[in-house]
Order: sequence, then structure tokens, then C-alpha cells
Amino acid sequence: MSDFTIIIPARYGSSRLPGKPLVPIAGKPLIVWVLERAQLLAPKDKIVVATDDQRVAGAVENAGFRAQITPKDLTSGSDRVGWVAQKLSDDIIVNLQGDEPLIDTGAVHRAIRLMEEEPDMMAATLAFPLQEETEWRNPNVVKVLTDEKSNAIYFSRAAIPFFRDALFQSLPNLYKHQGIYLYRREFLLQFIGWTPSALENAEKLEQLRVLSHGYSLRVVPADEPSYGVDTAEDVSRITEIFKMKGMI
Repeated sequence: MSDFTIIIPARYGSSRLPGKPLVPIAGKPLIVWVLERAQLLAPKDKIVVATDDQRVAGAVENAGFRAQITPKDLTSGSDRVGWVAQKLSDDIIVNLQGDEPLIDTGAVHRAIRLMEEEPDMMAATLAFPLQEETEWRNPNVVKVLTDEKSNAIYFSRAAIPFFRDALFQSLPNLYKHQGIYLYRREFLLQFIGWTPSALENAEKLEQLRVLSHGYSLRVVPADEPSYGVDTAEDVSRITEIFKMKGMI
């Protein structure tokens, strides 16, 4: 398997859940749950948390992992990851989300293998089939449409595609995006040097910077839905899922 490093962006500030990386779930900070999940993919020395806050860094280091303090004014999680990647040498950088403690590790492994097999692939991401109309209409669920080669056509918070002659229906190339990215390191360093595009600023979706600059973003289907933590209600939901899975 190729050399890769996992970098987890974990910004302290959150409008809906302040101090989110440190929010306790069953007595353990959220970011530590994510780190322990990441260990199913890589050893500790290949996992780094990119954070803008010393409190988060302290929790990470207390759990025996590495943290890197980044500037507070970086535009997105991928920019934070890229800032840390400048000091690394591995070919592939895996960007896991700091608020998703149940990452589909099997799908991440498949994405890594794809990048090994296709050296011209610069970036990949994960997505799960979208089948519910409520999710399709929800602006907090990011939709992605793919072409016949599984490359992203567009990401949007809007309900895409528009069904002119029918009610909503699931499509084989309609997914809800999971915010996990894999980048070639050299491509990621290019990415962080680009000014955010007009589409990125409109949708507040960093992955549109890749498409706006004419590059492909491969979409790898996940086997399991993702469970992000953005609200106090999400904390309760994740706690119940942990109980059902026998994790606590």
C-alpha cells in the first residue's frame, strides 16, 4: 500500500456546537473517538490532527496522538490539512472529518487502492446513495451527481437534479456527500494556493474549488452512511448508535 498520512482538521469554533472537538461522548472527547477510528486505517505515527486551538491539541496529545497548530484564518478544512501537509512527504493525504466518529473505513481503504491503481487520479471523496426526498430537500445534506466514470459533476446544497416531469426519485448517480477526501500531496499543495472560486463561496463547499479549476474528483461509494456531529441532538444520536454497536 502507498505511503499515506491521515490528517484530521478540527476547528474549535462552531456556531451550532461551540468547542465541538472536545464535546464529551460517553466521557471521551469527540476528537478522540475519531482518532481511535482512524487507527483502523493507519498507525498513530501516520495520524495528525490539524487544529487552531491549543485546548484541542492538548486533548489529542493527552490521548497519545499528534497535533499541529494551524493559523485560525484558513478558509476550509482542506486548507488546514494542506497547511500541515506542506511538512510531510507521503504521496497520499487522507482528510478525515473531525466530527465523524463512525467513518466507513472499508470505503476509505478502497479509495486509497484506487489512487494506487490510477496514478493520474489527483483527488477522491466518499458519498452514500441518496434515497430519501427529505434529505434531497435538506440544504444541510450536500448532494453530488456523478458521471459514468464516477467523477463528480457538481456538489450542491440545493435539491439537484430538478425533476421536471416527475416527483423525486432515487438515481444511480445521486449521492449524499461524505466529507472525506483523499489528495495527492502535490495536488493538495496546488489546491491551497488557489483562491476560493465563486461557486465555492456561494455554496460554502471547498470541493467545488477542485471542479472550478478543471480537475476531476472521483466519488467512491460508501457502504455505510456517515454520522456527523453538529448539534446537541447529534450527540444524543451518536451515543445511541454507539450503544447499539456495543461500543459503550
